[in-house]
Amino acid sequence: MKRTIIVTIVALLAWQVYTQYRAGVFDSVLPQPATATRSAPAAGMQCDHRTHCAQMTSCAEAKYFQKHCTDADLEIDSAGVPCPRRWCTSPNAP
Repeated sequence: MKRTIIVTIVALLAWQVYTQYRAGVFDSVLPQPATATRSAPAAGMQCDHRTHCAQMTSCAEAKYFQKHCTDADLEIDSAGVPCPRRWCTSPNAP
């Protein structure tokens, strides 16, 4: 008898937690998937066929491609700055 009551209580608690999980109550506590942490694309920028520094038009674009486009094959310096000889020539380049 005690066992049945305990199993029933545990099942009800599990169901309550599950319904709250589905409702998004725990979203602020649970780790988010990697795709959810990415920032929204900058205005007018998107991953396309360009993969090299010579195909970029600015340092900001090179940084966008480095961060968001997995097929980009950009030249990266030791500090992690993309296209250092062509676009991002100063440490504070946008």
